[in-house]
Amino acid sequence: MTRSKFIGSAGAIGLFCLMIIPNVGILIATFLYPKVLGLYFLIPYYAYNLSIGKHEARDGNGWNWFSENFFVFNIVRGYLNLKIEADSELKEAEAKEGAQFVFAVSPHGTNADYRVFIDGMLHEALPQTASKIRTLAATVLFHIPLVREIALWTGCVDASRAVAVERLKEEGGSLLVIPGGQAEQMYTQYGRERVYLKRRKGFLKLCLKYEIPVVPAYVFGVSDYYFTSAKLFGLRMWLVQNLGIALPLCWGRYGLPICPRPVDTTLVFDKPLYLSCQNPSNPSEDEVDKAHLQFCQALEKLFDTHKERLGYGDRKLEII
Repeated sequence: MTRSKFIGSAGAIGLFCLMIIPNVGILIATFLYPKVLGLYFLIPYYAYNLSIGKHEARDGNGWNWFSENFFVFNIVRGYLNLKIEADSELKEAEAKEGAQFVFAVSPHGTNADYRVFIDGMLHEALPQTASKIRTLAATVLFHIPLVREIALWTGCVDASRAVAVERLKEEGGSLLVIPGGQAEQMYTQYGRERVYLKRRKGFLKLCLKYEIPVVPAYVFGVSDYYFTSAKLFGLRMWLVQNLGIALPLCWGRYGLPICPRPVDTTLVFDKPLYLSCQNPSNPSEDEVDKAHLQFCQALEKLFDTHKERLGYGDRKLEII
């Protein structure tokens, strides 16, 4: 293994430990000293976050310097050779004042590792709209210390419909969504390009209702970050559907479920897809279905257009 690969994998592991180990310590300390920890940390922390500091329910709390320059992020970006490409039509459209979009990124992958790292790179690919983009993230992330802070500092807001609507009502407000979500985590298989989209239409309904173009995007490489197992798939899907808990069975470098393999990763943004319906305030089910078909076809075309160049010419995109 080269020195750069070793440093990169150490960075990925270190980032995971930075978020998880302190929380393990908090759990142990809570068990041993519940009154002390509760009085001086847990109660003040959650009281603030659920009231004054409820940034995830508003416009977020992005920290550009951290997102762009945190040394661990830069190490892992190099480890994954992470790049972002944007279609020329998208660049032209986003240069217009007040332009807004819904960027729909697939696949989620086993852990969506790339999501944290791309935020600090968006200003290079989308210089006019990057500062206005907010990423929809699972509610549970905002209840975990440090995980919450990193999510907020890298442009995330709560993935509720109310938050998404308020964002789109703002001038120039754009969203980045990963439509496949936790279900797509479970369906991810090493060596296959699978996206969980057949039942995911809510983001397109928002695009129709607020007359905002959707931008299909695909992340080449993320499906090969980890080897995966389908054991206990039914139980794990039940946990996702009923409790919102995703437990992917995976292992990457060193056999660890927290360190992706050093796979070259390229996020490709397609041109904007302009959808329409007769009554935007209340799009019909047929119109939403038509928009969904258009989006899936555009995503498949995007994948087929770039797969040979990026090293995935032998693969077919599976929309499940």
